Order: sequence, then C-alpha cells, then structure tokens
Amino acid sequence: MLLAAYIFSIMDRQILTLLVGPIQKSLHVNDTLIGLLHGFTFAAFYGVMGLPIARLIDRGNRRVIIAVGIAVWSLATAAGGLATEYWHLLAARVAVAVGEAVLVPGTVSLLADLFAPERRGRAMGVFGAAGAVGSGVGLIAGGLILGAYTASRPVLPFLGEIEPWQATFIAVGLPGVVIAFFMLLVPEPRIARKGISGASSVAEEAVSVPIVQVKDYIVQNGKTITSFLVGAGFFYMCVYGYAGWAPTYFVRHFGWKYQEIGKVFGLLLAIAGPLGTLFASWLGDHWRKRGIVNAYMRIALVAVAGLTASTSAMVLVPTANMAAVCLGLSAFFSFFLFGVGPAVIAQISPAPMRGQLAALYTGGLNLLGAGMGPVAIGLLTDYVLRDPKAISTSMLIVFLVAGALATLLFRSGLKSYAETLKRAAEWQLKPEAAQGFTSAPATGVAGLKPR
Repeated sequence: MLLAAYIFSIMDRQILTLLVGPIQKSLHVNDTLIGLLHGFTFAAFYGVMGLPIARLIDRGNRRVIIAVGIAVWSLATAAGGLATEYWHLLAARVAVAVGEAVLVPGTVSLLADLFAPERRGRAMGVFGAAGAVGSGVGLIAGGLILGAYTASRPVLPFLGEIEPWQATFIAVGLPGVVIAFFMLLVPEPRIARKGISGASSVAEEAVSVPIVQVKDYIVQNGKTITSFLVGAGFFYMCVYGYAGWAPTYFVRHFGWKYQEIGKVFGLLLAIAGPLGTLFASWLGDHWRKRGIVNAYMRIALVAVAGLTASTSAMVLVPTANMAAVCLGLSAFFSFFLFGVGPAVIAQISPAPMRGQLAALYTGGLNLLGAGMGPVAIGLLTDYVLRDPKAISTSMLIVFLVAGALATLLFRSGLKSYAETLKRAAEWQLKPEAAQGFTSAPATGVAGLKPR
C-alpha cells in the first residue's frame, strides 16, 4: 500500500510537466511562474509542514496520518482541474504539497520498525522504485488522457466544457482517494492486539522526544547530516530541473508534441527508474556486506556523477534520438537516492526521531531541489537569456553548478558517517525526559521483533 501511495504521489506531482504549454496558453503565465508551480511554492509548504507532521508521525498512528495525507493531495490534484486563474492552481499545488509531506517520513518510520537493519536497504529500495513507476505511469497515462481530451473536449455536470489540461488533473487525482481508504487497513506496529477475539486493543505508547534533544543530536552529528541533507538538495536540483523542463525542451528544441515526449519520457522513467533504484540499493547493501560503512554515501556520489553527466549531455547532443538516450540515462541515475536516501536516514537516526529527520531530509531536498531547480531554469530563460529557445543553456548551467556542489557535500560527509552510525545505535532518551514514557528499542517497537 505504501508503494501504491508513492506511485500516486509522484503521478500527481509529475503530471504538471506535461501540461506546461496548455496551462501557459490558457492562464497566460511565463516560465518563471510555471517554475513556481513546479518548485518553490510546492517545496516551501512541503518543507514548512514536514516537521510538525513528522512530530505527529513519531508519536501517533502512522497509517491514519498517511491515509489523511493521501486523501488531501489526491483531492487537491483534482481541484487543480477546476482552476480558472493562476492563483487557483497555485493554491491547489500548495495543498498537494501539504498532503505529500506525510508520506516519506511516515514510510521511513514504519519500515524501520518492520525490517531489521540489514534488510532495510532492500525494503527502502522497493518503496523507492515506486517513485520511478509513478513518474513513468503518470507521464504515459497523462499523455494519453491529454490526447484523448484534446480530441474530444470534456464536459462536466454544472460546469460545462473544460480545458483538456483541467480534465487531466481531475482524472489523475481522484483515484488516489481509493488508496487512502485502503491505507486505513494497513497494520500499525504500535498497536498491540490482545485476546483471541481481538475485542481489546491497546496502543503502544511511543516515545515523545523533546525538540531540544532532537536539536542536540543534529548538532552533534552536524557534519554527516548537513552534508547528506544539503547534498541531496543540490542533487535533486538536477532531478527536478531536468524532470520539470525536459518535455518542454524537446517541444521547443526538436519540435515534438507534449503527447509524444510524454509517452517516451514516461516509458524511460518506468523502465530505467526502477532499475536505478533497485541497482543502487543492491550495490549499497553489497558494499555494506563487504565492510564499507559509508556505502550509501558512496552511492550518492555515483548518483550525482552519473546524473550530471547524462543531463548535461542531453542538452548538448545534436539529435532528438541521442537526447532521448541521455534522457534514459538521466532517469536511471536520478532515482538512485529514492531508496538509498531513506535508508541513510534510517541508519543515522535514533528510532524515536526517524520521522523528524526524514521530514528534514524531504523538506531540504524539496526546498533546494523542487524549490530551486525548476525556478532557476525559468528565471535564467526569462530574465538572463531572454529567449525561450535558450532553455538548453539554462538547464546546462543549473545541472553543472548543482552537480558540483552536491559532489563536494557528499564527499565531505564520508569520514564522519561511521561515527554518526555509532551514535545513532547508542542514543538514549535523557532520563529527565524519559520519565512517564515507555521507550522503544532502537531497532523497532517494544514487543515487536523486526522481521
């Protein structure tokens, strides 16, 4: 169910990339404002809401919290289809961000309770692969839906005829409500059921870690946490930058239609993306078994090197076919951290604060990645180069700068990683704060053995 939820999450986020042209034509907005929809506004609210939501996740019923988040982002995606002005669509995307801020922190916390440390990498990899599937399926389905509605204009009861891009938002968003319902049926490890009939149940009391202790742990392990979180942010500047503007690049530079690039890009993401996620998780676990403690951080370095090279090549090669090959390579490397990133957070975080550090991770990568990547490309195109066809140059600048910064940051955290792992394993709630709480062991929840 978490995998299915992630697929719909990425679908609802990714669908906007296919609708840039129709939205610009209908709402009369430039590349910068589209970049805000792709990035900064979405990322800002995702980041702001992430930590308070994560505090709830670390203490409460995760399945209910995740289910509510799914329902919110699904309905908000559909509501984007009712937008008749730019600010309507902006408000809908803000609501999507708030809903999606629940999923990754909740999943990291939940999977870390269910799987022993040596198996978490694989579990996170399978979950992360859903991101690639969601991106691919979203683009393929979105292209087909957009094409169908373009051929035959949709009509809604009471509202009359609507634009094809509006109908596409509605068609992609509403099915997620069904996933929200089924999420309520997922077992919550914090709930211990007693008795054969199951008539009585008691909630396992989760540890509430004071903010000051979370802050102290982050400061104590600042080099590792900062290098990975900020490095991931710059890595995702490349990811969101190319994912948000690649379809538009193919339309403007090679004369393709959005429906055409949607099918090609979607197929590449659906195939190369999961392969990248699973390969990175397998390689990270293989290196760990060979005694490489900072294996996952080394995977991050491989990811940023491969992504920077492939995305840069995409906007430099002379033909559409060569650019499509580079696009496939970009899809492969861009999903390396979808599984490895949550696995790193699970490794370097004490159990009672995993949700909060996961929220900092997703908030940081969204603020820098989604927030700055697409917007930076739009700003360079609109106000520096002043030419829509110069988008390739804007993309290249962002890829090279962000890739270089990510590489430097990941490298700076290699040596401190082992010490952080040790501190995470030995961490305990301070006695004055622990009074009145039942502490769960670092590898799972009290009374539940990781499988």
